[in-house]
Amino acid sequence: MSSRYEREIEFFFELVPQGELTPLLYRLRPGDTIKARRAAKGRFTLDMTSGRTNHLLLATVTGVAPYVSYVRTLRKDWEERKFEGNHRLYIVQGASLSRELGYREELERMAAELPWLTYVPTISRPWDDRAWGGETGRVDDIIRKYTDLWALDAGNTSAYLCGHPEMIEHGKAILRRRGWTKELVKEEVYFILKHGPNEAG
Repeated sequence: MSSRYEREIEFFFELVPQGELTPLLYRLRPGDTIKARRAAKGRFTLDMTSGRTNHLLLATVTGVAPYVSYVRTLRKDWEERKFEGNHRLYIVQGASLSRELGYREELERMAAELPWLTYVPTISRPWDDRAWGGETGRVDDIIRKYTDLWALDAGNTSAYLCGHPEMIEHGKAILRRRGWTKELVKEEVYFILKHGPNEAG
């Protein structure tokens, strides 16, 4: 989630014990060496050229990482008057419990300071998180609510989904029913389900 202006590369990941990558990252200690490409690979970037100036950014847990990078980069550009604030970012980050909402404090602080940023964290198990007083429900449960509240539609908004594949599949279906066509939606799936999204596993 590092900005291109930052000198260090920052990772935000969740340990998946049977995963192919995160156990290797989890074992790293200060002073260990890793190899990285000179340039990032991938196209999950903020659309600044289509004419749609609203950006609906949906994430589960660590899926918020690219959005943190977008915000950090735009904030620096805004402070240096390279970005006029004419694009608005609306981030919805979901998790089971509030302790899983990484970067919540940073995003809440920046949303309070930046007129072009809105951030809503939500949890899906409020009965296990009694101190939580914010939004509840899965990310895909509240898409309709917030697209209506923020007056976002396919004509003025690009949509982005990053994180758990079930959220992405459900979220894409909801957005499709509300008029977002495939080219208006970007996705970054963290893993492929070995069963259908509605099957136990």
